[in-house]
Amino acid sequence: MPKTKLRPYTLPNFRPCGPKSMTRLWKIQGWEHRAASRSQDLRLLLADQAVEIRDLTGRLDRASRQRDVMRDDNDHPLREMALAGSEIHQLQSRIHDLERDLEDSQTARAAADVSLDRLRDELRLTQEEVVTNDYVGSTHGGSALGSARGGSPAPNPPPSSPDVALAQLSEELQDTKESLERASAGHDYALEEFVRMTRLRDEIRAKLADSELQRDKAATEWADAKRTQTELESKLRRTSDKLKEADATTAKLQDQLSAAQTQQQQLILERDRGLSERDLARRRLALVTAAVSDPLPPLSGPSQAASVSAPLPTCISRS
Repeated sequence: MPKTKLRPYTLPNFRPCGPKSMTRLWKIQGWEHRAASRSQDLRLLLADQAVEIRDLTGRLDRASRQRDVMRDDNDHPLREMALAGSEIHQLQSRIHDLERDLEDSQTARAAADVSLDRLRDELRLTQEEVVTNDYVGSTHGGSALGSARGGSPAPNPPPSSPDVALAQLSEELQDTKESLERASAGHDYALEEFVRMTRLRDEIRAKLADSELQRDKAATEWADAKRTQTELESKLRRTSDKLKEADATTAKLQDQLSAAQTQQQQLILERDRGLSERDLARRRLALVTAAVSDPLPPLSGPSQAASVSAPLPTCISRS
């Protein structure tokens, strides 16, 4: 009997999920895991950068406030220096006036001393003359004095004229003493004022020197604060640039993650479709196997032997 060759049964549109597809799926899952891990790391980095930015912003605000305070502190010594300079100028003018008054009082005192000495000499001479006249008048009379001189006798002076001259000289002497006392008092007052103004000038100069030191210290602190602020601003700019780069990297990874998830969904759909087709092919194969296993009706002639001796299909070819 001639043998009949049977064709293997092929399922339509059957694409099994092979090792390459599974490897690709595993790669996508690995990419997704790495992308998720990288995204988590970037989120932590962004959180750290945000904390650092807040810290830098706070430090920058504190530096700005410190700069404003230092600016006010620097302006205050400058104002004090201006006021101190005006006060020093006034004190110098006052000291100059006091020195001139002191010189005038010394000159007046010297003149009063000279006048007092002159009045004392005049008083002494007047007293001597009065004593002499009284003595001569009481012993010899006025004619004896005139005869001794070779002339006519001089009339006696009125008895009250020496007393009047002595009284006038005493009054002038008293006035001179009072003037001298006033000049001495003015001299002492001017000297005290001069000493007080000199001491006040020295105190103001010391305050001015201290203000200059404070100004220099404030200027140094201002420069340090300005340099610190510049460094913080530079660091803040670098941090902002890093944050922008991290945002760009995050966005890129998010895009890659979305593309990987989309591709994974497509592969999952293809896998599910392949599994469905495989199950369908298995069911059809089971039906075919069952149909082949059923006993065939008896055939006449050589075709029966050929159909019996024909081998059953054992595999399914891939389309």
